[in-house]
Amino acid sequence: MYRYLVGAIVVALIAALIGWKWRQQKQADQQREQAQISELSGRVTQLEHQNNQLNAALAKVQAEEQRLVTENDILAKTLAQARLTGKIPDQLPYPPK
Repeated sequence: MYRYLVGAIVVALIAALIGWKWRQQKQADQQREQAQISELSGRVTQLEHQNNQLNAALAKVQAEEQRLVTENDILAKTLAQARLTGKIPDQLPYPPK
């Protein structure tokens, strides 16, 4: 009878030890995943900020490009008119900067 009781206690202790180890492992995994989530969230925030800066720079470059295209068109029209009439206009548009 004592043999069965001791066997049951040993099995219960082994099961408790395995359960405790399993729980420790799960907690460590969860902490590791939480740290990784925090790191990735910080990286996402950093990339969003960089994306906003790049979008602003792109908009600035596109606006400058549009301005240069407009000035180039005006200059081309003026030169074409000067070739046709043989006269140079009094006020030439400034060349692009």
